[in-house]
Amino acid sequence: MSQPIRIRARVRNGTADVMILMPHPMETGLRQDESGNTKPAHFITRMLVTVAERTVFSARMSFAVSQDPLLNFRLSGVLAGERLRVAWTDNQGETRVDEALIT
Repeated sequence: MSQPIRIRARVRNGTADVMILMPHPMETGLRQDESGNTKPAHFITRMLVTVAERTVFSARMSFAVSQDPLLNFRLSGVLAGERLRVAWTDNQGETRVDEALIT
């Protein structure tokens, strides 16, 4: 099982500052291990962020994104106490979904 997505969302002056850390190897399929064997590609392909069942951020990703992607953005129109949900899917069919309260 993958590590939990770390989510921080805080409202200040009517805008929520959101920070999301998604632990994931994000392997390109181009690197080699210690034995010289090519490591298989393993990267997040899609992510979706929702608040109260409303999509507030979505992205298509590729192997060009670094290991353990960190995203930071601002949202307006959200309130403290609402749930922010982050979901990702990777190229190997693995998925992860985590939630946090907006504070």
